[in-house]
Amino acid sequence: MLRPTRTLLALLIVSFALVASACADSTAPQPLTCDVNNPNVCH
Repeated sequence: MLRPTRTLLALLIVSFALVASACADSTAPQPLTCDVNNPNVCH
């Protein structure tokens, strides 16, 4: 494989990994916040 092709492939893999990790961070389940002063919120 030519050097520019390898470099491009490595850059593509790194950018995909960064995008995937950022996406996983933003879609992770958020901890439930419970308002103890409002009984309608806590079940």
